[in-house]
Amino acid sequence: MATASDKAKDVIEEVADKTDKAITTAASKASSATRRAKGAAQDAVDDSRDVLEGALICAKDMVRANPIASVAVVAAIAYLWGRMR
Repeated sequence: MATASDKAKDVIEEVADKTDKAITTAASKASSATRRAKGAAQDAVDDSRDVLEGALICAKDMVRANPIASVAVVAAIAYLWGRMR
């Protein structure tokens, strides 16, 4: 015949097993979500890098096509920047 302490021990072990399963499930879900977030962040960084490289290529082509206008624009920006300070 099971005593009260044996029953309590069984209940505690059952609760511990359920808690362990719940913690394992939560950790697995968190790990999966972290991997997805990392992948999305990496994709965003890669996309941003591609856009920046495209903009730099476009700017280089524009400067090569119009060197005098480019120097004038840079001089105007520098003048306005100096006035703002």
